[in-house]
Amino acid sequence: MMKRLKRAGALLAAFVLVLSLWAGVAPHSAEAATKKVYTVSPTTKPVNPTMLKYTTYNSHTKHYYLLRSYLEKLEKEGGGTLVLKKGTYTISNVLYVPSNVTIKMKSGVNIVKGTKTGTNKFSPSKSIFQLIKPSKSAKSGVYGKYNGEKNISFIGEGTVTIDMKYEKDAIAIIMGHNQNVKVENIQFKNMYSGHFIEMDASSNVTIRNNKFTGSKASDKKNKEAINLDTPDKTTAGWSQKWSKYDKTPNRNVTIENNTFKNVDRAVGTHKYSGGKYHDRVVIRNNNIDGTRSDAIRVMNWSNAVIEKNVIKNVENGKAGTRGILVSGAINPTFQNNEFNNVGRIMQFIAWKNSGPGSQYAITYNKLSKANKQALLTNKAINTSETIIRISNTYNEFVKDTEKIELESQRLFKLWVKCA
Repeated sequence: MMKRLKRAGALLAAFVLVLSLWAGVAPHSAEAATKKVYTVSPTTKPVNPTMLKYTTYNSHTKHYYLLRSYLEKLEKEGGGTLVLKKGTYTISNVLYVPSNVTIKMKSGVNIVKGTKTGTNKFSPSKSIFQLIKPSKSAKSGVYGKYNGEKNISFIGEGTVTIDMKYEKDAIAIIMGHNQNVKVENIQFKNMYSGHFIEMDASSNVTIRNNKFTGSKASDKKNKEAINLDTPDKTTAGWSQKWSKYDKTPNRNVTIENNTFKNVDRAVGTHKYSGGKYHDRVVIRNNNIDGTRSDAIRVMNWSNAVIEKNVIKNVENGKAGTRGILVSGAINPTFQNNEFNNVGRIMQFIAWKNSGPGSQYAITYNKLSKANKQALLTNKAINTSETIIRISNTYNEFVKDTEKIELESQRLFKLWVKCA
């Protein structure tokens, strides 16, 4: 009898456990199952019929209102998927993307930065997408840290393009204070002095299998295709009023299997907030060709990994230019990259902001013995130098500079000597 009671008790306990687990996950699963999918084409009308009556609804703004109407609907419904069928969508003004939204673009979709609104009531925006819910977009100081929108994806299927039309200072995607963002299989093109993607205060971001091609040179030739920045008023690099400007850095960012061609820079930071480090940035298996400045600009990054990239034709191989320029790196692992037709492979220097943000102290690199050992694995082809320079003193590039020779070059010299 006792054995039967124990067995019955065990079965009851197991049943209660299963029931409690089901109760814990069922609402989430049911919610996920009810997320709606909306499919539109360039000829679709806004889901909100009131927009059709706006005096500002015209041939220049119709696609803006179309996508805006569905994004506002998805905010009210707690998320879902917006599918864009093939065709050209000209977007005159910024589209605000809320949490739990996937924008899926079918092959043949071409999103174009519109430069006219056809009305004197508002001007075209300088960005296409911003990752904040529409209802909060006009408010100030809404989000800080990583507590903004989350679970947002831009997914291309087949050939999908976002064409910035060389609009000066324009940006395709602005993310800030976000979590869990994906950008995959999109061809970004024709940038001028802005960025294709600007990323501030965002966590768990994946940018994979995209192409970033073609830009006009900016004044300083330092505008990155993908820019990592902090929301800091004093550095003048971020201007979204819905941010709390709390200087939160990015973390857990993966940029892999992308192509960058004929841009100022592929990936980088060009202003830092003192003591704030973008953490665990991974740049892997990318092809970077024909940058006008350093292909990758590291500035205040901690625990970064840059590996298995091909970097070539930096400023047409001009002597003194760098494939990777590094300042304020803590524990960097930069290994197994190939540099071809580059002046200097890689250079580490101390740095200080000039102009906006100049109140911050000089930022220095901190490399361990293991970090320096990893540097030896990089490969140089047709480069002006076959060493990696580590300059430890600010504005001093000769006296206090360590020179690390690549392992492949050391072995080659040894072979020549013995031959």
